[in-house]
Amino acid sequence: MKAKKRAASANAIRQAELILKLYELRRETVMREARSYVGGGEFKPASGRELVEIVTTGGKRGSFVLQVFGYWDMVAAFVQHGALDAGLVHDTCQEMYFQYAKIQPYLKEFRKAMNLPEWMISIERLVEGSKAGRARLATMQKSLSAMGGVQKAPAKKRTA
Repeated sequence: MKAKKRAASANAIRQAELILKLYELRRETVMREARSYVGGGEFKPASGRELVEIVTTGGKRGSFVLQVFGYWDMVAAFVQHGALDAGLVHDTCQEMYFQYAKIQPYLKEFRKAMNLPEWMISIERLVEGSKAGRARLATMQKSLSAMGGVQKAPAKKRTA
């Protein structure tokens, strides 16, 4: 029993260290600028077509979008593969849910237009794969709507 407790404690410490490392990466100068663009009021795609345009036009805006969402999809993949606990990410990465809410209504259209059927699949699975994630997504979409941001996508049928 003590060995199980030690292993669980060691795992929790490793996860906390990884969360702190991920936080440090978010503070890097270019990443901070990218997060400011994506999380701020300037990035408000109104359609999948507009999201495609932002990403494919080149320049800083497209790079920022790809950097930020690539980062969050990587974090979500860590959960999917067992390196991080979903509850820990839910409790410490609220920004991910807010930024995902900005593109979630347009994912299907974006994926089809870009022929990238798995783009942001890890973050989609994490956020929309649990009751807590869907609730936070709905809250973030409501906040965005109140701020004049994106529209809410139709609800998907889930069982989790």
